[in-house]
Amino acid sequence: MYRIIFSLLLCTFPSFIFAQQSRTSTQEEWIVLLQAKTSIEMLLADFGTTFQYKKKLSNSLNIHLLSSNTASQTFKKLQQHPSVQFVQKNEIITWRSPPNDALYDTQWALDTIKAEQAWQYTTGGLTAHGDSIVCAVIDRSFYVPHEDLNDNIWRNRAEIPNNQIDDDGNGLVDDYMGWQLVFNTDRHDYGNINNHGTAILGIIGAKGNNNLGTTGINWDIKLMLLSAQTANEITKISNVIEGYSYALDMRRAYNQSNGQKGAFVVSTNSSWGIDFAWAEDHPIWCALYDSLGTVGILSVAATTNVDSNVDRKGDMPCSCPSEYLVGVSESSRDDKRNAGYGYKYIDLFAPAESKSTRWSDYYGDFGGTSGAAPHVTGAIALLYAYPNANWASMIKEAPQQAALLVKSILLNSVDKKATFKESVSGGRLNLGKAMKELADYFSAPPKVNLLAVYPSPTSKTLSIKASFTKPGAYPVRVYDTAGKLIALWSIQVTAPTTRYWDFEVGHLARGIYVLELETSTDKFVQKFVKY
Repeated sequence: MYRIIFSLLLCTFPSFIFAQQSRTSTQEEWIVLLQAKTSIEMLLADFGTTFQYKKKLSNSLNIHLLSSNTASQTFKKLQQHPSVQFVQKNEIITWRSPPNDALYDTQWALDTIKAEQAWQYTTGGLTAHGDSIVCAVIDRSFYVPHEDLNDNIWRNRAEIPNNQIDDDGNGLVDDYMGWQLVFNTDRHDYGNINNHGTAILGIIGAKGNNNLGTTGINWDIKLMLLSAQTANEITKISNVIEGYSYALDMRRAYNQSNGQKGAFVVSTNSSWGIDFAWAEDHPIWCALYDSLGTVGILSVAATTNVDSNVDRKGDMPCSCPSEYLVGVSESSRDDKRNAGYGYKYIDLFAPAESKSTRWSDYYGDFGGTSGAAPHVTGAIALLYAYPNANWASMIKEAPQQAALLVKSILLNSVDKKATFKESVSGGRLNLGKAMKELADYFSAPPKVNLLAVYPSPTSKTLSIKASFTKPGAYPVRVYDTAGKLIALWSIQVTAPTTRYWDFEVGHLARGIYVLELETSTDKFVQKFVKY
C-alpha cells in the first residue's frame, strides 16, 4: 500500500523541483526514499565515498539520512539513481512560537469551542470498544512527571523499561515512554528548559476532574511523546520524519494485531514548520501524511505566526497536498485573525491563547498557532471517544474513512466568521457542534440510493451501483414475477460510500426478475432480465 502511495506522488511532484532556499539549512545532508526492496548498501556502493550514511529514518518506508563531502551536483546524482524514489535536502525546522503579548483571559478557549457541550457525550480516553485513544506529539522536549500530565502519558506496555532489550522488536531499545529522536532514548528533557511541548500536551490532555491545575480537551487520553531537541536546540526535518514513522508503525501494528501490539494513534500534532516553504521541495515529508492516513491517523499542523497568505507565499507542512492533513491558524478571543491564512492550505482556525502546563508542575499562558493546533488535535481525539458501537466498529474496520469522516465533520461544524473566510472551512473550531454532528450521523437513519442495475438483459453477472451514508449490512432480495423469493444477497458497508457490487446470476432460470433493496426507511425496486 505504501509503495502505491509514494508512487502516486510522482504525479504530484513530477519534476523533483529543488531550489536553493534562503532558509537556514543543514548543509550537505540528504533525506532519501528508496524503492521497495532496495538496500541502502547498494546505493552507497554505487557512489563510493561521495555519501556517508547517517541514520535510518523509517524502516517500514525505507527512508534514510545521508551526508556528503561535497554539495556540487549531489542532489542531481541522487535524483537520477534508479534506486531512489525521492530525495530532499535536510533542513532545520522552526517552532511556531507564541507572541509575547498576552491578549486574552486564560480560560476563554475551551468555552469558545464549546468543550462543555462535547463533554456531555464523553470526556475522552476510550472508544466504545475499549481502545485507548492516543495522540502523538512531536516537539522539542517534555516534562513527563508533571502532576497534571503524568497519568495521561502513553507507555509502551510491550517494552520493559531500562532493561537494555528491544522487547517489542521494533528496532528501538527501551522505548517505554516514547522516543527521543536525536539521542535514541525515551528521556525527553534534553537541552534547555522549554515549555513549548509541555504546554501542547496540557491543551490536548491535561488530566481532568482531578482538583489540579488545568483541564485538557480530553480529561483522559494517552499522549505519545516524540521529542526532537538537540543540546543546542536544533531540530531537523529528518527528526520529524523519524517521529512520524514511529507513530505510523505503532498504529499499523495495532491495526494488524487487532489491538494486541502497537498503539491506537488517531492524531499527530505539529506546532512547528518552515515559513514560506513549498511542498514540491519536500516530497518525502509530504508523502508521510498519506501514509499516516492509510492507517487512520489525521495529522494537524500549525501554520506560520506571520500574517501572510500561505497559498501565495508557501508554508510547510501546510502546503502538503494530503487529505489527511489539517492546517490550522489561530483566532483571538474577539475573533480576529493574527497569523497565516489561505483558501487552499488553511483548513480552519482555532483559539490560541490558553492557560496550560509548564515545566516542573507550573502553569502559564501559551498561544500563537502553536496553541491553536493542539485544540484541533485534541478535538479529533475526543470525537474518536464518542460512545457508539457502530462508530467504534467503523474506526477499526475502515480506519481511513473514519479519519476522513472526522475531518469532514470538524470542517462542516465550524463557527462561520467573516474574518476567517480565507480558509477551507471559513470558520473557527466548534467542538460542541462537531460532537453533536457525529452523534446525529449515527443516530439518524441511513440514507440509501439505488443508482443503477445493469446490464439487463444479463447472462452471468448483475452489477448494482448504490450510495450509502452509513455502515451496515443491507439486504438485497430477488423475486420472480410470481412474488417468490429467489435470492437473498447482502451488501456490507463499512463507511459512507458510492460504488458498484457484482452478483452472480448465472444459476437463475431465464426470465424477468424484480430486485429489491430495502432499509428501515426506504425501498428501491428495479426489474432486470436474465437470458
